[in-house]
Amino acid sequence: MKELARVADEIGREKGLSREVLSEALEDSIRAAVIRKYGRLTEPEVSVDLERGKIDIKIPKEVVESVENKNYEILIDDAKKIKPDAELGDVIMVPISFNELGRQAALVAKQRLFERIRDAEKQVVYDEFQGKVGQIVTGVVLKSDKDNMIVSIGKTEAFMPKREVIPGDYYDRGDYVRALLLEIRVVRGWPQLILSRTHPDFLKKLFEVEIPEVFEGIIEVKSVAREPGDRAKVAVYSKSSSIDPVGACIGLKGTRINAISNELRGEKIDVIEWSPDPVKFVCNALSPAEVILTNIFEDEKTIEVVVPDDQLSLAIGKRGQNVRLAAMLTGWRLDVLKESEYNIIRKERMQEQEEELKEFYEIYNLENIDILDENMISKLLEHGIDDVEKLSTASVDEVVMALGVNEDQAIVIINSAIDYLTEKLDELGYEEEEISDEEE
Repeated sequence: MKELARVADEIGREKGLSREVLSEALEDSIRAAVIRKYGRLTEPEVSVDLERGKIDIKIPKEVVESVENKNYEILIDDAKKIKPDAELGDVIMVPISFNELGRQAALVAKQRLFERIRDAEKQVVYDEFQGKVGQIVTGVVLKSDKDNMIVSIGKTEAFMPKREVIPGDYYDRGDYVRALLLEIRVVRGWPQLILSRTHPDFLKKLFEVEIPEVFEGIIEVKSVAREPGDRAKVAVYSKSSSIDPVGACIGLKGTRINAISNELRGEKIDVIEWSPDPVKFVCNALSPAEVILTNIFEDEKTIEVVVPDDQLSLAIGKRGQNVRLAAMLTGWRLDVLKESEYNIIRKERMQEQEEELKEFYEIYNLENIDILDENMISKLLEHGIDDVEKLSTASVDEVVMALGVNEDQAIVIINSAIDYLTEKLDELGYEEEEISDEEE
């Protein structure tokens, strides 16, 4: 019995479990063994003292003159040795030894003990690490291969999948490693800690660790975009006008940003100033390229960026990396054009606009309404009714006031505009259907 208590105590210390938790687990396992031996109706009393290595087990027995079933009955003389005032028919708690439970019951106790310890260990993992998800943790590498890395964090093992390892990261057994505790997954009923060194939040947390102003909240890291191990962009902001957020993050002679870069295997980090103005933010994000002008298309969540011809490759970056990271950082789709290319596109757009205006003028010109003469058109223009659509939606009183006609004449004029527009729109719709059929 003492051996079982000793084993439980050793396992508890190894797994970081409290003696209180261990005592409860041991009591539960012995109770299960007693029930296995004496039946489900038995209500045993079990107490465990791990400090002294003592386990007390008591089972209920009825006091009788003649014992027929020793598992449930006890002689009156034996009962009085335990409880001097015991009488026939009483049920008293009788101490038994662990060995009396038998080999099978002992196996049940050990199995139940290990199950309870494992459950308690799960809870310890959750209690210790649930509040650390999203934070940086430090561990010791136990194993590193092409598929993943196993890291010891305290008394718990964590896993870093290959996709969460920075390209070029090589660790030997026993090396210390810092990583982001990304999540706690349940794998086959067991909590598994997942680490990451490639997640943008790992870089964000490194800023908090290495830069006091970020840790204290004076400077805020607004967004992060990374291609792990190669290059990253970090947008920072400070409400205080006296603080240069970019300079503070870079540090004197780049000491602060270099410390972070070294942790990330030399990952080049561009620190830029965040702005609530999306255009300014995008211009900052495309640094070091110079931006000449921008066009923003809110509906498409796109910003068109124009740069000098000789800076197009600088703006786009090697294999499109600079513009790709800038788009990730800002959350906008970026269309980068060189100046000469944009000038051609701009001319084409102006021509299209002129054509649209010309077409609009031709369709909506008041001269298309036969009932109107030049004098009437001039009066309508003076009153702000300058196209057919406005005439078709004008009130009778407005037309009466503009032209000095009676109500019946005003109604005729408005109806003429409505009839004209209906006919034109029907024609245009028919033409569009024909074009669509031809394209198909």
